[in-house]
Amino acid sequence: MLDDIKGFMNTFSETMFMDVINYSLTRDKYDSMFLPRSKYSDLGKLNEVRIQDNAILVRFDGYDLRIQGTADGIIKFTWTDGPVMPVADPEFVKPAQDGQMYRIGNNTLSLESDGFSIMDGSGITMHREFFPVFAETITHSFEIHPGDMVAGLGERAAPLNISGHVFRLWNHDANGSYGPDSDPLYLNAPVILHGHAGKFTLLFYANAGDATVDAGYSNERRVSFSFRSKPLAYYIITGSLDSIYEKLSRITGKPYRPPYWAFEFQQSRYSYMNSREVRDLVDGFVSRGIPLGAVYLDIDYMDRFKMFTFDNQRFGDIGQLTEYMRERGVKLITIMEPSVKMEPGFELYDEGLRNGHFVRYPDGNVMYAPVWPEMAAFPDFTDANTREWYASKYDFMRSMGISGFWHDMNEPAIFVAWGDNTMPRSAVHSIGRHEEVHNLYGYYMDKAAYDHLSRIERPFILSRSGWAGISQYAWIWTGDTETSWKELKQNILTILHMSLSGITLTGCDIGGFTGSPTPELFIRWLQASLFFPLYRVHSDKKSKRREPWAFGDHEKEVIDVIRLRHSFVPHIYSEAVSSSESGVPILRPLFWVEPDNPVMMTVDDEYMIGDSMIIAPVVEEHAVARKITLPKGRWYNINDDRIVEGSFTMDVDLGTVPIFVREGSAILRENNGIELHLYPGSQMSRRVFYINNGNDDARVEIEFDGGNIAISPPKVPGIKSIIMHGFSGGDLLLNGETIKTGDGVINLML
Repeated sequence: MLDDIKGFMNTFSETMFMDVINYSLTRDKYDSMFLPRSKYSDLGKLNEVRIQDNAILVRFDGYDLRIQGTADGIIKFTWTDGPVMPVADPEFVKPAQDGQMYRIGNNTLSLESDGFSIMDGSGITMHREFFPVFAETITHSFEIHPGDMVAGLGERAAPLNISGHVFRLWNHDANGSYGPDSDPLYLNAPVILHGHAGKFTLLFYANAGDATVDAGYSNERRVSFSFRSKPLAYYIITGSLDSIYEKLSRITGKPYRPPYWAFEFQQSRYSYMNSREVRDLVDGFVSRGIPLGAVYLDIDYMDRFKMFTFDNQRFGDIGQLTEYMRERGVKLITIMEPSVKMEPGFELYDEGLRNGHFVRYPDGNVMYAPVWPEMAAFPDFTDANTREWYASKYDFMRSMGISGFWHDMNEPAIFVAWGDNTMPRSAVHSIGRHEEVHNLYGYYMDKAAYDHLSRIERPFILSRSGWAGISQYAWIWTGDTETSWKELKQNILTILHMSLSGITLTGCDIGGFTGSPTPELFIRWLQASLFFPLYRVHSDKKSKRREPWAFGDHEKEVIDVIRLRHSFVPHIYSEAVSSSESGVPILRPLFWVEPDNPVMMTVDDEYMIGDSMIIAPVVEEHAVARKITLPKGRWYNINDDRIVEGSFTMDVDLGTVPIFVREGSAILRENNGIELHLYPGSQMSRRVFYINNGNDDARVEIEFDGGNIAISPPKVPGIKSIIMHGFSGGDLLLNGETIKTGDGVINLML
């Protein structure tokens, strides 16, 4: 604690230092006075089981349990009531009883002496759980076996298989830097995937409160969730991996469909300090022909860190700046934080105070805490009226030409001298105490902005925090990571854990936030992030510049990777649209396509985009070779069109990006127009993709093999050519018409 205090003394003014001390004392005082220390009553003995309407009712001495299920593999258990979570129940069906067995849709539930088992239609046990323990916490446990896959829980700096570890579910500012094994982080989601013998089950807990997850650490055969507050309500979802995540999205919400430009390369730094610097930055990209979609402004653009303001000295010409950028095809994105500076006369503060929009202490006083604008109040985003009020202020930013919004510090983060760097647990929101809804604060801030902005356009909102289902409102990045080779590899795993939690629109600070990467590390980070939906360079104030031309002799290699990413934007966008339709994640681990192969469970340095492409980035320093592991089937090496299978080692240099396309796949590439690349297999393949044409998307279906192509609709705006890979010459049939193509690569103009 003394080290923390000394750090603040060296960082902040005397006034801010005293504010930090006083807030830390006030937080502790209110929590000691008002925070209940609950001990939950025992479960007691089982008294009754009966079917009522579309539910199984199970009565114990201390609690009632309601079990409901759908026809296709969702079962909901509700043990206690509590704060309303932002979830939507699916349509439940009436169970059927057969002794101690209950048929719910395509699953069978068995009531046992110490818990429940769920079997699939063939009688295989998919899930076994134990009756919860109600004590100082509410603990729910389910069974795992040695070698099982356990993954998810939101943003995790952990191995791909988290079995054998303990985690906390409490959104937390990592204080400027983190690396592998840091816990907790900015976004925690009570979603966990369990794989056993090629079969998968997903659990989603409808509780946003503080919890600890013991994933086989204390008992290698159990995963235990221990919640400090109610409710204990959870969904168990069975089926194939695709169907599991489609069902999860019915409950938590499907990812939204973002604007096309958001997938392009983005440049950021803490901070670009004035309009002149931003203009020079844009000119640097344009003059070199480097693709650039957006630039970010960090907190220094504001007037004394006040939300919805611009510093008149540095950004007094903000309207002219955004117009200058628009003419060059570049968007401007500004950082936004939930803190509202406590300053009488500041309109946002006065309105919030007058209309009761701020979070309060239990005695009714407004809760003030120190952050960047010094003492500040915090909107209660759990209240719908507050969300509408706050989000209406984004209209001013849009009128200045701002195209996207970057939500930071929304865990919420607060400057403290000791203890938890957030609001008091006893603070009061409209739907409950802070300890019950803490993990929803960023979620509801993102919802506020999305609900307002989406009435006008497809918004771009990038958020540091959130909860399960956040992709229906915002993108997430992995926060303030350290700059290291270890963290480069960890970023892939962190992104995959979010995908396996149903969070699909993700990315990282390319190059790491804290530190200055070597040219090699930076280039490898650009390559490893190639298919992340968010492709953004960002760093702290102390790091060296990361514009492409800042890397001297390696400028060309940096630009080459950015151009490679630009070429894949149509395909990444198409996968994102598909995800918004299905709820299935964009990025996936390799076991997704071969779940019954234990080897695939161990591949932790490769990932898939959709089910068509695998990238195996080089994540080791000074590497000259890379071991590749591919799922079963035949794969095209995208760099030379050679067909490869299984595991092998390939030579690499600094420019090598190992990418493999599954036979039977269709890939969209940008090259002064969209090219449709076909990678035929031995059988006819059918693919669906989406092409953006402004405010709308064209849905295109294609069937093809090595010599026949059928595309619907037959004329697709934006596609300039079709390229058939693995073709040795001759004619092609396109929608029944013979096309003379010659030898080698086939170019067909539509």
